[in-house]
Amino acid sequence: MKTRSKDVRLFWSILSLLVLTNCQGTGQTVNFDPHALSSHSPKAAAINEESLTIVVEPFQDARPDQQRLGSRTHLWGGSTHFNAWNGNISEGMATLAIEYLQQRHWRASQLADDPTQANPASDVTLTGTVLSLDANAKSGFGFTDIVVDMKVRFEAKNKADGSKIRMVLGATGTDTVAVFSPQDVERLLNLVAKDLYNQLFQDLKVKNKAFHLQSGSPS
Repeated sequence: MKTRSKDVRLFWSILSLLVLTNCQGTGQTVNFDPHALSSHSPKAAAINEESLTIVVEPFQDARPDQQRLGSRTHLWGGSTHFNAWNGNISEGMATLAIEYLQQRHWRASQLADDPTQANPASDVTLTGTVLSLDANAKSGFGFTDIVVDMKVRFEAKNKADGSKIRMVLGATGTDTVAVFSPQDVERLLNLVAKDLYNQLFQDLKVKNKAFHLQSGSPS
């Protein structure tokens, strides 16, 4: 009986050590590189009635804390921090916008940073301001809850008539996993971004080489 008690204590000691090893944060930073997920929306063809050339300007980052996206808090203390695109959120969000536009068969490119380089002629110039972009995870015993929140103010400038379209769109996603991996956060980031851009395209229509709101006249 004594030997069995020692074995039980040893088992729980090893289990506790494994749990502590997996659930205690180290304070390290995990960097993500989100990319557009493949989308085959039936509405893509309906929107793309006319061929537009779109130039995407670098996005602005208006978040109060621009140093990180969020953190994972661990069961027994400590945290792991999250970031994306090596901290270049503005550049990353603009690149993501181009990827989504190209997936929907738009002729989209990024505005050149170098003023000596010629930019392609465009029918529409698209830019955005990141108002919020948060990715957080909280670990409990045998689970980790993940929440991603994203809000962006978009502006599309039409060359044909000088009009502008402005929209503020937001998307939120949650997930719970039994065994956590940083890729779970990146996957949810991609899904939330896809939802955000789907909202943008659903609200737009093309007329006379310009973007217009489905619900009314451009601002």
